Amino acid sequence: MKLLALLIVFTFLLSACGGGSDTNNSSVTNEDNNTSSPSPPADTNTDNQTGDDAQTPDAGNNEGENPDAGAVGTAPIVDVRAPGSIVRKGTTIVIESVITGGDEQLTYFWEQIAGPTAVIEDHQSPSLTVTLPETHSSTQDDFVFALTVTNREGLSTYTETTIESINAMTQKQAAALLHQGTLGPTHAEIQAATGKSEEEWINAQFASETTYHMPFLENYPNKEQPNHINRIDAWWKASLSAPDQLRQRVAFALSQIFVVSDANSALRGEPEGMTNYYDMLLKNAFGNFRTLLESVTLSPVMGVYLSHLGNEKANLDKNIRPDENYAREVMQLFTIGLDELNLDGTVKLDDNGNTIPTYSQLEIGGFAKVFTGWTFAYSARWNRPSKNYTLPMHPFEDYHSNLEKHLLNGEVIPADTGAEESMKLALDNLFMHPNVAPFISKQLIQRLVKSNPTPAYVERVATIFNDNGRGDRGDLTAVVKAILLDEEARKYSVVLEHTGKIKEPILTKLHFWRTLNAASQANRYYTWNLSTTFGQGPLLSPSVFNFFRPDHRPSELLDSNLVAPELQIATDSNMISTTNSHYSDLVWRMAERKSTLNPNTIYMYGEAHISLLENAGLEALLDHYDVVYFAGIMSDETRSALTDLDSYFVNRTPADRISQLLYMISLSPEFNYQN
Repeated sequence: MKLLALLIVFTFLLSACGGGSDTNNSSVTNEDNNTSSPSPPADTNTDNQTGDDAQTPDAGNNEGENPDAGAVGTAPIVDVRAPGSIVRKGTTIVIESVITGGDEQLTYFWEQIAGPTAVIEDHQSPSLTVTLPETHSSTQDDFVFALTVTNREGLSTYTETTIESINAMTQKQAAALLHQGTLGPTHAEIQAATGKSEEEWINAQFASETTYHMPFLENYPNKEQPNHINRIDAWWKASLSAPDQLRQRVAFALSQIFVVSDANSALRGEPEGMTNYYDMLLKNAFGNFRTLLESVTLSPVMGVYLSHLGNEKANLDKNIRPDENYAREVMQLFTIGLDELNLDGTVKLDDNGNTIPTYSQLEIGGFAKVFTGWTFAYSARWNRPSKNYTLPMHPFEDYHSNLEKHLLNGEVIPADTGAEESMKLALDNLFMHPNVAPFISKQLIQRLVKSNPTPAYVERVATIFNDNGRGDRGDLTAVVKAILLDEEARKYSVVLEHTGKIKEPILTKLHFWRTLNAASQANRYYTWNLSTTFGQGPLLSPSVFNFFRPDHRPSELLDSNLVAPELQIATDSNMISTTNSHYSDLVWRMAERKSTLNPNTIYMYGEAHISLLENAGLEALLDHYDVVYFAGIMSDETRSALTDLDSYFVNRTPADRISQLLYMISLSPEFNYQN
């Protein structure tokens, strides 16, 4: 009983003294009257709490006593008002404090709690003026700033606020991104991207409406149906004008992985089918890889090119065996490659140091059986196909193999499984193989950013391929974003010895055409012999192995671990032809150098360049070229060479001077190197 009585007395005394109050909030009090710039309490976890939670309970004065003698008082009620608009890195912002219940004789103390180090102008002002650091990565920076406000009684309130800042790309940073994410950026496109963050530009490109090529496919004059050259014409028109440049660039990259070609093949007379195939790549460029793989597999264009359209089940009496062509290439080139890979794209080795094959003849035979019984859509009979090259292939069960089919990793499709179910199981089997993520990710990096990505770069992108953060595998939107936002692509804080890639010759031509508004009065872009001029062209590969292999190593690099895929087509003949083509475009066909124009000839229009030279001078023009054609990497040596060249032509017309400068740019190593 004595113990109980003591406990009651102790509780009563503790209550009378105001003990037991909870101070674990972002707004707390401090009873030290001698502290003018108090530090925040040690344990404060709640952000931006104000109002009643910010007040200390009243101690309750006895009637008749001096109020000041026993009063604890009330701490200030404090809130902060952060900038309402988007906050950019490298900018100066002001964060205002808002005091409720009087603001006489208050002291303020600001400090940074988290985030990259920012510059605070005045720690003891009611408002915080702070300069955020410049861009050091392509990702968002989060800053936490704390404010402690103390009144004349020494009571303090502590609160925090979080500021999110994103990049504001400089002109050269925007140019660098667009050199990777377009078919050759124009000055207007670079200007539109300047001031945005990389992610803002990429997201806007994802949201852009798809520019398909089929609407640009027209009949050759005086013909009832389009020809091969009309397909090339459609590719130029779409590539030159499309606002969804990132999608166009990614589809161009995919066309060099999922290769079909009408160069010297039965497809040359099927321009509608070929254009539809390219549109299929555009449609799936930001979709899921599994969907893309199925669309490629069921395309009649691919079916003809790799001979699985019309592929029949085995019939020994007629000496018929399932065609194995697509079965091999869908594994070797389209999904997993020849050897097992680590997530970072490096080759796995067995205990004896040997590579591990991804498949054998058993799996080739199994997949060959899967791809039997498929032909053109809506065919009346197997032996009377419809020849419709624009619709996915349909199955004929009577011609599909009903034997069991051995797939990767020991999976077996049971006997008597139908054509559509077999196809689904087989493509799922390929899609889920661990090689797909590094195999495809590395090739996309090579086509968009650099020829020699580090294993860490490949692994980061492959990880996103396997899981986009929401549990989805094969999300190409997430993969493309990861490729372009990676530090090895943006290079804000990491400097590597080997970066960039050789520009593809056809893309150098396309870049000039886009910046010089290339056009003919007849609105035709008839360009024959692209393969012999540039070593490449849209869907014009000499084989399913593309114009160049991703692991090509020229003789100059044999003693290194570096590759330069594009140099596989840098033959003497191709380089001379490419050089001559640039001269024809930039000098002979500069419209401002002509007195009359041929309606069928494609001319370059240099009016904007000429105006800049006449009104701002050579140095301003070279600054413009540094951004548009070099993405800011023009060296002093190249600039000096261009200046010397212009001095030789200084007495010629502005159009002549422009033509010669552009031609020298086309020959310069820095222009032909995307870095």
